[in-house]
Amino acid sequence: MRRINGVGLAAPQIGKSIQLAVIEIDKTKTRPSVKPLKPTVIINPKILSHSKEVNYDWEGCLSFDGARGLVPRYNKVEVSYFDENFKKIVAQFTGFQARVFQHEIDHLNGLVYPERMTNMKDLITLEEFKKRILKKGLKSK
Repeated sequence: MRRINGVGLAAPQIGKSIQLAVIEIDKTKTRPSVKPLKPTVIINPKILSHSKEVNYDWEGCLSFDGARGLVPRYNKVEVSYFDENFKKIVAQFTGFQARVFQHEIDHLNGLVYPERMTNMKDLITLEEFKKRILKKGLKSK
């Protein structure tokens, strides 16, 4: 995950049928304004509530190396989960952090981001993404 600047990894992605994911968010050249999040283990996570507002933004996934898709996600979520010490946590996340939590929780529920996309024409290769999106600074709808 860290080697390729990923921000999350769910147990099912490595063949483990358990409700556990790890999330770690750092600022990067392509994500200079995100709010960082130290390594966070989430066990049995549940989205308790979410905003009505949805934001479309580009996502990648370690399970779909070399592709990017424009995915709608809630702007704000309240999540309950257990940490690595089995302490129950209830927290709210906004922006990119909310997006990552939703993405990883989807993995734990057997969903991958293309299933959330509203237009499959917005599923492109990483090379196309770099040419068309990153260079132009395009982001959300």
